[in-house]
Amino acid sequence: MKILWFCNSPCGSVRRGNAKIIAGGWLISLEDEVKRCSGISLNVAYFSDIKEVSFDFEGVKYYPMFIGSNAIGFQRVLKRYKSIEGIDKKKIPLMLDVVEDCKPDLIHIHGTEESFGLIAQYIKDIPIVYSIQGLIAPYTEKFFSGIPEKCACKYDSLYDRLKGVGIMTSFHSFCYRGERENQYLSHAEYIFGRTFWDRNCTLALNPNRKYYVVNEILRPIFYEKRWKGFIAKDKIKIVSIISGGIYKGMETILKTALLLKKYAGINFEWHIAGYNSTDRMVRFSEKFVGVTSYSCNVIFHGRIDAFSLADLLCSSDMYVHVSHIENSPNSVCEAMILGMPIIASYAGGTVDMLQHGEEGILYQDGDPYVLAGAIVSYMQGPMTAVRYGEAARKRALLRHDKVLIVKELVNNYTLIISDFNSACRGEN
Repeated sequence: MKILWFCNSPCGSVRRGNAKIIAGGWLISLEDEVKRCSGISLNVAYFSDIKEVSFDFEGVKYYPMFIGSNAIGFQRVLKRYKSIEGIDKKKIPLMLDVVEDCKPDLIHIHGTEESFGLIAQYIKDIPIVYSIQGLIAPYTEKFFSGIPEKCACKYDSLYDRLKGVGIMTSFHSFCYRGERENQYLSHAEYIFGRTFWDRNCTLALNPNRKYYVVNEILRPIFYEKRWKGFIAKDKIKIVSIISGGIYKGMETILKTALLLKKYAGINFEWHIAGYNSTDRMVRFSEKFVGVTSYSCNVIFHGRIDAFSLADLLCSSDMYVHVSHIENSPNSVCEAMILGMPIIASYAGGTVDMLQHGEEGILYQDGDPYVLAGAIVSYMQGPMTAVRYGEAARKRALLRHDKVLIVKELVNNYTLIISDFNSACRGEN
């Protein structure tokens, strides 16, 4: 069975240069397991700013699709002003060339955020399945949930707007990509998902799609590590992983930290992995809340690799997730498998990841008072927090079992190919 993946990253091929892997590690973990399956020939296509021919590496054939060298300086600014639709049109021939060269039995598109789904209108003789990661169109509805549009535009600097990275430029990009995504999904025959949220979002767009549950394999280090237990004596250590858009909830952290410092009388540090103190979303949030991160005991670590992140989590007292919208955040899953006490926003598919009152605490996204109270409750009831963490770990170990996930993935590949061939023969 020859499988072609279209991915947002080069997957395991990054190991050719011994590169440090920061993002996309879960996909590499899945790739490492799938490529060992007998009867599976795995091929991976991705957009690249390096011009090179297809190559074999560690049992996988890779197809880098060259879209131009990585622009620098003024060229990078000009590139941001180019029409996304125009760029999409240039990518279609590259993707179709890969399909023609590979001749797969099935095409698996990882995520709907990129332009990969455009090939569906040209390919009618090969089944295509989409894995849902996030969903841009529903995210667009929550884009300004934390910081209202009017405020965000006011905080946007002229310099950022001229560079083409202004907040409204990002929002308009979201809107375009969300509509593009809706077009993919409204015609998609096969979907891989894992939450009530993505099941229903795709059902709304396409009542006739066939939906299969496929969970995700986490990065290896998180299967090996364990939370060390409450470290706190005089000072508690809270940790959050947050990066990306304005809807990720940085302002909720600042509001909550301010409440804890001003009223709860708790001595704490709130560690953030993903952002640096100078990131624009941090700047936006500080202006909106009217405080500095430093004054609220917030400490930034920037983007760190899986090993450093696992160490940070294991040496902290609790994990807090604050996003206004998610599907199934890997950060919550990784904290769960470590056995940490977790507090997470009740948003999108998070409710399917963590059972409230049994495996952690869920709170309404954007509510700093309830979040602050949940943090205090863990400190007042540490045994409950530990019990939640242990229950979360048990669930995560089952949900992210590598053997079971690969088995369900390969079985679903077989089912889809069989179903597609039957439909082509007019048997359905």
